[in-house]
Amino acid sequence: MLIASSLIFFFIGRYSVSMNNSSSAAPNVVAEDMTSKGPVTNDDNAISLNDEAAKEAEAAEVKKAEEAAAAKAKADAEAEAAKKAEEEKIVAPIKSRPIVIGELPRVKMGISDNKIGSILTSISKNLEAKRLAYVSSQMQDCSGIFHQLKDSIQQRLPALAQSGGSFQYPSPSEARSSRQIADWYFKKNNLIIVEDAMASRNSIRPGSVMFYGKSGKKFSDIDIDMLTDRNNNFTSNGAIQHIAVVTEVKTDENENVIEYTIMHGRNKRVHASRSGSKAVQSLRTKGLPPFGNWKQQLVAIANITTPK
Repeated sequence: MLIASSLIFFFIGRYSVSMNNSSSAAPNVVAEDMTSKGPVTNDDNAISLNDEAAKEAEAAEVKKAEEAAAAKAKADAEAEAAKKAEEEKIVAPIKSRPIVIGELPRVKMGISDNKIGSILTSISKNLEAKRLAYVSSQMQDCSGIFHQLKDSIQQRLPALAQSGGSFQYPSPSEARSSRQIADWYFKKNNLIIVEDAMASRNSIRPGSVMFYGKSGKKFSDIDIDMLTDRNNNFTSNGAIQHIAVVTEVKTDENENVIEYTIMHGRNKRVHASRSGSKAVQSLRTKGLPPFGNWKQQLVAIANITTPK
């Protein structure tokens, strides 16, 4: 009996030790399992965070590039606007010149008014003898006759020829119409705009190039844009409608011009020929502009020769 009890207690003690060892070993297994799995889970999270950071960095770079492109576009636009403003400043002095009232400065040619007048009268007689109809395609309209006169005077007076190097003239290729011719002289500082024909009458002399406005219309506050429509390719919207060249003038005892004669292409009913104008054109017809071409107001005067 004693031996049986001892055996029972022996087996109970062994079982208790075995259970204690099993209990203490289990947490270690779980801990080891958790430790081995834990880093894997942490690595996945790190990769996910890295991906998000990379995307944010890429988005930041794209935004930065877009902002740089926008800044460059703005800078380019501002530079273009500044360039345009500078170009407009160059043109501005021409557009903003005040209307000149008074006398157009003479061009020093070394030839008297009488001599030039006699040459122009002779040239005019030759043209009149040809009975040139008003045909634009044959340079026989008013601006075409102007070109014929300025070419002929250079042939008759070589000292005034453009080939001589001292003077220059508009060519038909660069200034065909009366409005283009006016603009050419204006740019060469060899033209005055006429508001008051009586105040500017002593600018009228042999060789003067005369510009007239549209028939029956009164012009005031005149500038070169109004006269030529230079910003729209010199269309007929410009006020200038006619051009002529003075061949002779008459003055009073105070040497003020009172009358002049012009050579010009007239119209489709009358061949190219001379006609006259006075301060008071006609006592029979009231309202005609002084020194005008019948109902056409005198709006500008230029010298036919322009120094280089």
